[in-house]
Amino acid sequence: MQAPIELQDRGGLTGLLQRELALTDTRIRTIARITGCTALVVAIAMVFQIPLPAYAAYLVFLVSHEDAASTLVSSVGGLAAVTLAVAVSLLFYVFDASEPALRIPLLAVSTLAGTYLARTSPLGPIAFLAGFVLVLSQTLLDDVPTTEFVTHMVLWLWVIVAVPVGVTVLVNLLAGESPVALSRKRAAQLMDGVATYVENPYSADPARLRAELLSLSELKNKAFLWNKRLKAFAQEDNRLLAILLEVLQIARYLPSSVPVASRRSLANSLRESRRLFLQRRDVVADAVSSEVEPVPIESDPSQVALRSAVDELLDEASGKASATVPDNASSQPQKSPATGAPKNRAHARFAFKVMCAVVASYATYTLLDWPGIRTAVTTCFFVSLTTVGESVHKLTLRLSGAIIGGLIAGLCIVFVLPALTDVGQLCLLIAAVSAFCAWISTSSETIAYAGMQIAFAFFLGVLQGYGPADDLTVLRDRVVGIIIGNVWITIFFTTLWPVSALDQARDKWASVIGQLGELLVTKDEAAINSMKAEICKKTAEASDLKTRALFEWRQADRLSPEARHVEQLASAVFVVRRLKKSAASLPPDEAADELASQRLIALSKGTHTDTSDAGIDPMSSTLLNQARKHLSEEIDHASRAI
Repeated sequence: MQAPIELQDRGGLTGLLQRELALTDTRIRTIARITGCTALVVAIAMVFQIPLPAYAAYLVFLVSHEDAASTLVSSVGGLAAVTLAVAVSLLFYVFDASEPALRIPLLAVSTLAGTYLARTSPLGPIAFLAGFVLVLSQTLLDDVPTTEFVTHMVLWLWVIVAVPVGVTVLVNLLAGESPVALSRKRAAQLMDGVATYVENPYSADPARLRAELLSLSELKNKAFLWNKRLKAFAQEDNRLLAILLEVLQIARYLPSSVPVASRRSLANSLRESRRLFLQRRDVVADAVSSEVEPVPIESDPSQVALRSAVDELLDEASGKASATVPDNASSQPQKSPATGAPKNRAHARFAFKVMCAVVASYATYTLLDWPGIRTAVTTCFFVSLTTVGESVHKLTLRLSGAIIGGLIAGLCIVFVLPALTDVGQLCLLIAAVSAFCAWISTSSETIAYAGMQIAFAFFLGVLQGYGPADDLTVLRDRVVGIIIGNVWITIFFTTLWPVSALDQARDKWASVIGQLGELLVTKDEAAINSMKAEICKKTAEASDLKTRALFEWRQADRLSPEARHVEQLASAVFVVRRLKKSAASLPPDEAADELASQRLIALSKGTHTDTSDAGIDPMSSTLLNQARKHLSEEIDHASRAI
């Protein structure tokens, strides 16, 4: 078993923050747009005295993304959700405005429906936001003088959402990043990053490269919506992405004995494919060095497989393979009803736990007669995630963000706001803090939510009305509400059907091992690339869940050797599959692959088979048989460790 040559994490928390907060051109432009939109929305809210200016400012953060297409979709979806929620709220007022006993059941049903549909419906984000606004509007009935007042307040909710949505969409249409240009630029950067990693395995973290390649898949789909003419490249781009993921997976486990000249040759071929990729899309790219160096004979199976994958990538990037390779998008495996039922049950349990937390938070501030901590209900909606580890991770970010944002707001209330004399000065203060919050919120999911919470707590504390805020009790109440909501979420998610992030990661690892067994013997060439991409995606998701498991009690010390072994199995299967394709003209020898597939499928189910070297010709020294022997060894290692 060979260990990968990989860049080690450096610097602990300091290194993490350096990686997460690194600035790029795209990120700087996104921060600038969020900052400008937030300041403009606050100015409009103050001039026209729109209620709840803090929520209007925070909505800019919620709907803003790095590309214009994502921002437009989330903005339009959010406005549609609020429109639906306002209409249903007015209908609910007919029944529960004079009947408080009906209010809690309606709150519970709204929460249950919104959170369940958010996970099962194609319109999930709209259903979730509609449910949240519906619940929030119903809580307004408790502390208003008349129903007429609350009706006007609910109608104002539409304006509170429409203003930041309209400003953000307009700014992004005028100065936003095109998803087409952004996806091409990111694809070129990632192809160059993979090439650099192949040449020097200490240059980058392959796990981060894989995560960025997977996120590129979502971005390119938005580019297809933005420019319909790009549909002509859809099949080619899917194959390019799948091959890049395969190249990265094989490169992670190249032996340290691979000559530098071979690595450099492979990297140059990858950079040439990058140039051809951009050239076919009418983008000028720098020419690759034409200097020819003698390349040693490739005698290692993984090295030969990597060369084959890079050659196929070159053919795809040049357009030579587009006319002959069938589309694999239609070859996605169909989900059976048997697998859908347990998932729907899990979604129903999740929705029930969120509903319990929301009702408990509502009951807490109602029984205490403390309406200032209404933010507890908001917290329950936005902190809830599937597993305990994910929820506690988000809870940690929310609490730390609320404390930091509340501290900044308190200092501004005491020392800064008394010196401000007009709306322009207030907007400068809002812009300065918003830039800091946007800098954090545009990072990865590891810390991004903390930036959102710093912004939310700051806006709630500073934007209390239409004049300088001077009451620290409002800030205190809202931070206390955030803490109470987190407490209730923690109680229900750790006691009712607790879902461990590590257990879910192990389920995904088991699924990956089973898919590797299927990939090894599949005869459907059109489905191979999509299966490889799906394996890489599930492996990355399992890796993220493993990281979130560190936030779970009694889970941090549990060993999880599956991660390393699944990565090595994936690399070994990819090598065998690639060499089988390269040696298609030779007589087929499927016995060893059938047995290896059976062993992998059995391993995915928690059982073992004793057929390690059966079917492999001991006298054969072909590269394919060497790769099969290596795969058999990896299965043996995994069987003993898992």
